[in-house]
Amino acid sequence: MSARARRLALSLGLLAILVVGGALAFEPLTRAVIADNDTCAYCHVPLEYQSQVRLAYSRPHPAAKEDGELPQQARCVECHLPTGLLSTVFAYTHFASLTDLFGRFRHRNVERAGAWLPPRQAAAYRVRDGLAEDDSSTCRACHDMDTIEPKRERGVNAHKEAVDENKTCIACHYNETHRAVALRE
Repeated sequence: MSARARRLALSLGLLAILVVGGALAFEPLTRAVIADNDTCAYCHVPLEYQSQVRLAYSRPHPAAKEDGELPQQARCVECHLPTGLLSTVFAYTHFASLTDLFGRFRHRNVERAGAWLPPRQAAAYRVRDGLAEDDSSTCRACHDMDTIEPKRERGVNAHKEAVDENKTCIACHYNETHRAVALRE
């Protein structure tokens, strides 16, 4: 094998290693570094979406433990970005889309005043539809239905019914952390 052929083979081998390594690191890197709460809060209203800023009538997610200690707040990406390469690629298309790029400048004063806008309600419906279609996979990444022990009788009955009827989490838990939006009729 000539020196040129060896260099070509070595170059192609290194390129293959870089491509495979990049593909394997793409999703974890995106979830850990790129898609953090600050990236989301650049366009989405901090009062509404930032985990550090709580609304008076919302509660931290996950909920407080028995001893009253609050666990670490779930990050936006943990609930809104399902795992997988295609979902990760979607995150970048979401970051670069015109509505998100210029969304920062739309309706800011009204949103800061606390008014609930129909576009936000539509966004809530889109997210709920996505969670329902995906069988709440992002919820199930942290929560195991078999280990959930509701404290009230109503919760026990609802979870038993959910298991029996194969319901998804979002069917009941649709207003967990963001501003309340009524169910679509």
